Amino acid sequence: MARVTLDSVNKRFGAAVAVEDFTLDIPHGSFLAVLGPSGCGKSTVLRLIAGFERVSSGQVLIDGSIVSGPSVHVPAESRHVGIVFQSYALWPHMTVEGNVGYPLRVAKVRGEAYRGRVAAALEMVGLAGFDARRPSELSGGQRQRVALARCLVMEPSLVLLDEPLANLDVHLRASMEDEFRAFHAKTGATMIYVTHDQAEAMALAERIAVMDKGRLVQVADPHTLYSEPATTMVAGFIGKGALADAEVLAPAEDGRCRARLFGMDVLLRCRAGQPAGKARVCLRPEDVALAGEGVPATVRRATYKGGVTEIEVTPETSPDVTLLLIVSSAPKPGASVKVRVDGGWVIPGS
Repeated sequence: MARVTLDSVNKRFGAAVAVEDFTLDIPHGSFLAVLGPSGCGKSTVLRLIAGFERVSSGQVLIDGSIVSGPSVHVPAESRHVGIVFQSYALWPHMTVEGNVGYPLRVAKVRGEAYRGRVAAALEMVGLAGFDARRPSELSGGQRQRVALARCLVMEPSLVLLDEPLANLDVHLRASMEDEFRAFHAKTGATMIYVTHDQAEAMALAERIAVMDKGRLVQVADPHTLYSEPATTMVAGFIGKGALADAEVLAPAEDGRCRARLFGMDVLLRCRAGQPAGKARVCLRPEDVALAGEGVPATVRRATYKGGVTEIEVTPETSPDVTLLLIVSSAPKPGASVKVRVDGGWVIPGS
């Protein structure tokens, strides 16, 4: 297990800022996902930890030792970090055994120790007996398992995964998510998983670090990230829902505050100390429902999801807002309905 600390890290490529004032502590044995839209800097953070890039300022520490700083740069091969890439990065002319054992041969591990570690790594990822095959004879999911075994064979205390499921179809993704969870449980290694797919991050990680335009905007467990987003960016990027303007009528008490929303008084969740005044509210599908009395609205779309239907409605008082509801029996598009707000989250500082 390894502890990773990024302290005020900045990375620039010429005039372009890729990572800005990034500070984060990743405890021993944790599973962290770094999540954000394309171009937000998440892969650059991973490359800085791996040693493929040098910081412009700030420090990267592994187990308290500086591995990257203004005057220090420990090369990637000396950091004892396992890496699983999106592209698998397998040698096509080598067998599965050859690919998995390659880092051991580089480290001059030979004989019974070599054979035992390769066999154990293949067993752990469910590829025992595949050692003589070549990558061209494997499915996409099997190739990714080979890449995972190659990482595992070096017994790293820190594993970095860069969009490892991006090239797989939805069914293989679900299977490989199970593999990564099992890998983490068996090895206890610290894992840092970079992805733009929120479903992957929410399913796998204990904590998620959300990035936007090179900056870290929120770090939290999946439940908190979904239910209590710290910014409008996080609220819009994580989960489904809507953002709406509201007027907080009274300061927060016991995690709740009264507010005026869509022309009606409602009770919303909020942080302690939330002041009265204008605010932005995040409304998830479970926060709104069709009702006999409520906000007049118009159904814009209905999408059957198997057993339930997602409908999109626009309140008459806020036609620029689209609310998403989950219903068992859906009114047709164009129908007039009434919507009750049963919750919602006041975004801090909005």
